[in-house]
Amino acid sequence: MFKDESGRLANVPSVDTLRKALKKRNCGTGDASNKGKAVMKSLMDQIGETVRGRLVEVRLSQSEDETRKYILKEFAKTGKPPSEKTIAAAMKLPTLEAARRLVEKLHKSDILTKEGDEIISAYPFSAKATRHTVIFKDGHEVYALCATDALGIHFMLGLDIAIRSHCPECENEIKIEVKDGKVASCVPKGVVEFVSSREDCGCTAKTFCPFMNFFCSEEHLEKWREKNHAYGKGEKYRLHEVLEHGKYIFGDFLK
Repeated sequence: MFKDESGRLANVPSVDTLRKALKKRNCGTGDASNKGKAVMKSLMDQIGETVRGRLVEVRLSQSEDETRKYILKEFAKTGKPPSEKTIAAAMKLPTLEAARRLVEKLHKSDILTKEGDEIISAYPFSAKATRHTVIFKDGHEVYALCATDALGIHFMLGLDIAIRSHCPECENEIKIEVKDGKVASCVPKGVVEFVSSREDCGCTAKTFCPFMNFFCSEEHLEKWREKNHAYGKGEKYRLHEVLEHGKYIFGDFLK
């Protein structure tokens, strides 16, 4: 759920609300009083508004948005992003250069990230190994950028999934199954997510996602925070809260 400017709960924020939220999230702007107001929202609310808001800000044409969706569907299907050549052919773009320009546009808008000519991530997927593996019923796997993204994949695709993650403190495996919009099982039982409030600007995939992880218990989270002071400030979320954030961010990503 999302609180609008009047404090009422709503499922989907307006375009204007998203734009205002995105401006508040920008680093290095505003005075101390504005920053004080920004912390009233949870970190995940701010991150969610940023990810969703960038889709609003970039103003993709219908064909550009269909290409964005194609990239995500291919990521989900194969665990890897399509090449620019494949994108050009699949979307019947006039030239390879047209595909390159579009990928660059999405990269600059932080809708996906690339290294050289290769896409390396597109929210919620990562081409590189992360702590969070998402497994589908047919057995194929994809990497999620963070804990929230892993749960969000269920809502984006409408498919039952299993998640295998690892606690940063003990490195033991965490197993979560999501079916019909709910957590069907979780081992161990006391899993929480921690989001580090690092003061970094730029690409969310690089500045926030590596520090949004599942911990197998609150006790292990606190032990980890004591050892990692640089990343220890942040917010803790129960699993049902993480599930709702994943739904809010990615529920209509392919619609």
